[in-house]
Amino acid sequence: MFLPENIDLAQSEKYTLSIRLIPDGFSFCIYSTADRSVFHYQEKRFSKTLSQIGNIEKIFFEVNFFSHPFQKVEVTVVSPRYTTVPDAYFEKKRAGELFTFNIHGEHGKVLNNLVSETGYHILFDLDEELYSFLCRNLWNPAFYSHQARLHPFLSNYRNEGNRKRCFVDFHDEMVSVTCFYGTRLLSSNTYPARERYEALFNIANVWEHQSLDQNTDLLVLSGNLRENSESTDTLRRLIRNVEELKPDTPNGYLSLPTDILLALNSVES
Repeated sequence: MFLPENIDLAQSEKYTLSIRLIPDGFSFCIYSTADRSVFHYQEKRFSKTLSQIGNIEKIFFEVNFFSHPFQKVEVTVVSPRYTTVPDAYFEKKRAGELFTFNIHGEHGKVLNNLVSETGYHILFDLDEELYSFLCRNLWNPAFYSHQARLHPFLSNYRNEGNRKRCFVDFHDEMVSVTCFYGTRLLSSNTYPARERYEALFNIANVWEHQSLDQNTDLLVLSGNLRENSESTDTLRRLIRNVEELKPDTPNGYLSLPTDILLALNSVES
């Protein structure tokens, strides 16, 4: 994999390595918290002939720099398999039990992120074998749900007046819909968005369930809006107060996933 000349892996401890896992692909970025000009992002789709762990093992064995001692290593898991638990009710030893109460079916390694801004833990899972592989081959990695990257910023964004805010992020053939009233989290879900009206159906369902008012409450759109223009155009016709979230993007990159951009901006601020 090609890296730009201004990234010297002989000094990897100067950089952050951020890996992002989606169901059918893998991406990573390497950047410096001290120098904004140092940034590289790359994506790779998985081969359909290999499992997820097989694809990632192949990538790691082909590229020898992932195991370098970076200043920080972060792994973001993009998946609809997560749930939220108020901090007052969270017990680490019962994380698996709490997770399976809301997420049905067999689960992998159950992980959690405390979002202090909202007072919630986000519980999510990752395949046990993949988790073990990443822990062995990365330098002290920290694991995050993609929603844990969004919530700290969203909980305070446009938090004024007596209205609810609904944040809709299009990404990875999914749509993440998160609602706040003040800094209080009302709901947080990620749905598939492969079919034509799938995203609209789920967004409308959230608005109804959370009793959002299309005349007074705020809808904030982000992510891959160009490929979802039909959905966003419909939402703009139905909802009076609509905004786009436009985080700063590193030079040379037209678009990046919102969770990556917000994580970068939080580091820089």
